[in-house]
This record gives sequence, structure tokens and C-alpha cells, in this order.
Amino acid sequence: MGHNYAKPATVEGRLARLLARIPDDWGVEIERPGGGGWSVSLHPPGGEVTWGMPQPTLQAALEDIWRLVGPPGK
Repeated sequence: MGHNYAKPATVEGRLARLLARIPDDWGVEIERPGGGGWSVSLHPPGGEVTWGMPQPTLQAALEDIWRLVGPPGK
């Protein structure tokens, strides 16, 4: 019988992993609109500012914008 000893990521660990993906020279803006939730924008050097859709958690907002903008060289 196999066992999985991996611990699930904590909220803080998941947030740190998501933020670590963003290159140091990219601009990041995080907002909490009045209607609730979180919105995040990324601005790569020489590129346009892109806003993600509002999400219920900061982690979801970071994942959403990363899917839109993608890693460098995409």
C-alpha cells in the first residue's frame, strides 16, 4: 500500500509560490474592489498593463492573471 507524505500547501506557501513566478522586473498591482474579491494586474517591461478578472481570493486572482499574461517568452 502506497503512502503520500507530501503536505498540502498552506495559504501562505501557495501565495509565496505564486508571487515567486513573477519576474522581478514586472510591475504588479493588487486591488480589492468595493464589491469584494481581489483584482491583480501585471505589467511586463515594454508591455501593456493587463488586469485579470476579479476573484474571490488573492491566490485565485494571481493564478488568473498569470494564465492571461503567461511566463516570459510565451
